Amino acid sequence: MTGVVLGIGIALGVGACGTPPGPGATVPSPAATSAPATPDPAARAYCDTVTRVQGEQAAPGAGQGGVPASSEQARRQVADLVAVAPPEIAGEWRTVQALTEQALASLAGTGGDPSRIDTATLERLRREAQPAVTRIQEVTQQRCGITFRPPG
Repeated sequence: MTGVVLGIGIALGVGACGTPPGPGATVPSPAATSAPATPDPAARAYCDTVTRVQGEQAAPGAGQGGVPASSEQARRQVADLVAVAPPEIAGEWRTVQALTEQALASLAGTGGDPSRIDTATLERLRREAQPAVTRIQEVTQQRCGITFRPPG
């Protein structure tokens, strides 16, 4: 069960800062962007939240609390990011939030059994989220200077 909810979050971009790109997606390398040496002061709350969420996702034991607790943590992380997102990516974060809710509802429908997850639905949600995730990654890199890394 470890990582099932985080896996859904990864697929949809929960804490997109730690989301590996999907097939065919391009994410600018730090050298290819004009990332600031220090975070944009106007985006400080967002950058701090991204850093916190990445830390939570990479922490030992992340996703170990079972599906309900992990699902609630994923919901909270996305809601926290929606609340502080810079205006130019607020819509993208709302898209990720809606798709994350759909994925978590699908997982809840399995009773938390990863072997029963509808992978076609999960893949469809990932594809729908990818444009928003890519934009979030670009803006977060530009505004926060954060290099993306996969969660724990």
